[in-house]
Amino acid sequence: MVLQTVRTHFLSAFLAAPAVLIKPETVRQLLAAQLTGACDWPDEQRDGLVEAIRGRYGDRVQAILIYGSYLRGKRDTLLDFYVLLDGYAAMKSRWQAVLAWLLSPNVYQVRFGEPPGEARAKYALMTLGRFEYAVRHDFHSYFWARFAQPCGILYSRDDIVKNRIVAAICQASITFAERVVPRLPERFDTKQLWTTGLGLTYQCEFRSEPGSHAGKLFDYWPEYYRSLTLALAAEGLGFEPEDEADHFRNRHDQRTRKRSGVSWWVRRVQGKILSTLRLLKAAATFDDALDYLLWKIQRHSGVFIEPSRLQRRYPVVFAWPLLIRLWRKGAFR
Repeated sequence: MVLQTVRTHFLSAFLAAPAVLIKPETVRQLLAAQLTGACDWPDEQRDGLVEAIRGRYGDRVQAILIYGSYLRGKRDTLLDFYVLLDGYAAMKSRWQAVLAWLLSPNVYQVRFGEPPGEARAKYALMTLGRFEYAVRHDFHSYFWARFAQPCGILYSRDDIVKNRIVAAICQASITFAERVVPRLPERFDTKQLWTTGLGLTYQCEFRSEPGSHAGKLFDYWPEYYRSLTLALAAEGLGFEPEDEADHFRNRHDQRTRKRSGVSWWVRRVQGKILSTLRLLKAAATFDDALDYLLWKIQRHSGVFIEPSRLQRRYPVVFAWPLLIRLWRKGAFR
């Protein structure tokens, strides 16, 4: 029952408005420029990690995307990649391929170089087709909220794949606006759209970032978000620009707003279940999963508890008391 729920996301059939099936040219041009220019500087370690991933999966790799703090200039962390395959048969482990099919993505780690100059990245693995479906149709915000934010293309097999990626990222932004705008007041500005929207999506996962994190993300790329919001406002997504610069009017009626409130409540409940399942899955696929999780929690919240040797060795079985203690200390929500 749980696996069927995870796979089909049946809640979208009656709670989520259908995504807009359009390819807005203004949005497309803006995002195409951002995607191709996000990493237009040389980085031997980053490129070495990309080649290491391609070496694992060969010509089954359709595209490799990068997102997260690396694009904001941080170099003291693992890089965050999305690896999009043409099929799960590229994975060497059949049971892990089944897990990826049931609950995408699987998360792994890749390394390049030798200590002390070793570089690491964690990468989420799924098929390109599942990625395209997720940013358009998934009820939960896991995919479309991430990729409505700036990201970059590090590798694409060919121009056809690149165009599919650009279209999918466009759709992620459209889906984000569709789901978030009904939760906004009658009049709002760009920052309110993105900080409110990202704040809503954080409530749908286990997050260690403080409440102010969404504002920091916006403040790093304010002009990008303003240009994107203005382009989205011209596409019939339930809001339109006003005469005053950077202000918009919400055209959704009260019925739609109430329905949206119910959707976001259900999305939060669903998200906690999905997050728990993904944590269990990552413990089985990710190298040193518990240490990475504790490091990330400490990095965002400042809270750390040293795990025991038994918890490190068998995190799925023995790490739960540790995570409960961290949650009680406010390390994540």
